[in-house]
Amino acid sequence: MSRNNLQLYVHLVFVTKYRDYLINDRVENQLHQFLWNKSIELNITPLMINGMQDHVHLLLKIPATITIASLVKNLKAPSSRYLNEITKSNYFEWSRGYGAFTVSKKDVNLIAQYIKNQKDHHQKGTVNVDLEN
Repeated sequence: MSRNNLQLYVHLVFVTKYRDYLINDRVENQLHQFLWNKSIELNITPLMINGMQDHVHLLLKIPATITIASLVKNLKAPSSRYLNEITKSNYFEWSRGYGAFTVSKKDVNLIAQYIKNQKDHHQKGTVNVDLEN
């Protein structure tokens, strides 16, 4: 094969500091749009972004040239600053940790649907513990 064929998918989960409910209806769409645009700026292909008041899920297709740690750093820090800017506060912080899970190409649609339906999963109590932890 003369060209690289990379299909690297990752499911990221960030939680708010102390799991406080800081992502309210007023800022949720703005946060998701910011993360989507920032991903594109970093040459990442966003596939799905959604979450709850205390966490966000991202499904991304990533190039081999970026590490998970640098990807997370380049998404979490700017999004935290952005939320504090639009809310005119200094209260928003992400937790120090994160979850990062590789996703096989055959499971991309399954994980995308899981992320898309976050609110339903949490409301019905059908959250997939394997994906959350």
